[in-house]
Amino acid sequence: MGSEPDYYEMLGVTRSATIDEIKHAYRALARRYHPDSRTADVATTRFHEVQLAYSILGDEVQRRAYDRRLDAASPAKHALLSWDILISQPELYTGYEQQVFYVLLEVRQTSAEPGGRLPLNLCLVVDQSTSMQGSRLGCVKAAASKIIDNLSDQDVISIVGFSDRAEVFLASQLVSNRTRAKAKVSTIRAGGGTEILQGLSRGIAELKKHHSERVTSHLILLTDGRTYGDDDACIALAEQAGEQHIGITTMGIGEDWNDVLLDEVAKRSGGTSVYISAAEQVQKVLQHHLDGLGMIFAQNVKLSLNLAENVSLENTFKISPFLERVRVNAGVLSLGSLQSDVPLVVILALATGPRAVGRHRLARLELSADVPSVNITGTKQSHDLVISFSDDVVEYPVIPPPIISALRKVTLYEMQKKAWVALEEGNVEGATRQLEMVATRLFDLGESDLAQAAMLEAGRIASGALASARGHKQLKYGTRSLNMTSGRRSDD
Repeated sequence: MGSEPDYYEMLGVTRSATIDEIKHAYRALARRYHPDSRTADVATTRFHEVQLAYSILGDEVQRRAYDRRLDAASPAKHALLSWDILISQPELYTGYEQQVFYVLLEVRQTSAEPGGRLPLNLCLVVDQSTSMQGSRLGCVKAAASKIIDNLSDQDVISIVGFSDRAEVFLASQLVSNRTRAKAKVSTIRAGGGTEILQGLSRGIAELKKHHSERVTSHLILLTDGRTYGDDDACIALAEQAGEQHIGITTMGIGEDWNDVLLDEVAKRSGGTSVYISAAEQVQKVLQHHLDGLGMIFAQNVKLSLNLAENVSLENTFKISPFLERVRVNAGVLSLGSLQSDVPLVVILALATGPRAVGRHRLARLELSADVPSVNITGTKQSHDLVISFSDDVVEYPVIPPPIISALRKVTLYEMQKKAWVALEEGNVEGATRQLEMVATRLFDLGESDLAQAAMLEAGRIASGALASARGHKQLKYGTRSLNMTSGRRSDD
């Protein structure tokens, strides 16, 4: 940061914080450190720091000028990625046997924009089983034709259909003859059963024909049904694809598909899973995800944790661009890709044992990624996580708003998940109560449609009826994609 003070750190916000988040953080800190309530010298000094930070960041013109000075002064100004790190508490108490604290990391592309977007190597794998007959397959075919129109001449496209066997309708090729490609799409017909492994295998084989480090290779699977007997093989294949930097996005149409399988296939490959409630939404959703693929800046983003003695990792969630629990393998978190327009946000829950009074390094974090547009592999940055320990107990620590928002999102997602687990175990009362609490929190956030869905499912269960597949998926994927900066917000 050079000679510039870090006003963002003083307020406990990231550089992408909104003005409302900055105001919220300032008000909370000002109340805590105001001389009328805290008379210690350190508290008075802290109060003046908070005031100064807000005077700069709360003014749009001064904030822009300050950001320019930060970029100029930063020793990492030529880094391709930047990251903000927030800790839930400025200091921990020495007397606790074990205490949990949270670390929020926000990774984004720097202001520099080297190179252009990489060409896409895209394969659409379309379920053409009997259940897709009619409007579903018609909407998928129309969406595929639209995608072909919107791809650039440097992109590569292939299209595979599958039922109980797979057929390549459009072999992997540059997007040049769009009329011929769309004519191939129009020949897809419905019939037969559903074997997802057949489609995945043929789709990945097509992608490999043009796969390299200089393209973004991605498979998009669209299905409305369940596969039988090949779940484990699908997951293993997705794992292999992810290791080769081939991502898979799974899109389930309607309510009858296996969300557990499609979630796992997407996660293992570094992609995401999507719920499409109505066939008419396919084109919009497909285009949205294609736009995101075109904005990928860094691939194979990983976070390595070297924890100090008596420190453990309790939980890890990716918050943005979508919520998911992150798997940890030998201290390494695989975070997938980073889009140039959407930050990658991760929250870690760490537990530490007691320490003596003073500052202690609890972990070393190392961020690594590949940036194909500038032909760089394994660019790395590191950060020592140092926290002060004090013998003063802080009963009500001021937690940075971004951490509060992240934890709210995780809590909501986990609450709805617990409801379904309780229902599977026959605990109808517990499931009902859990869904009612989810609804209350969603109403408080201003998410009325999702809240009403939770209340509807709670009512169905309480009356002795079965939960609906639609409600289950609506709540699962709805809470996973919440924007926690929206809705009502307290000034406290």
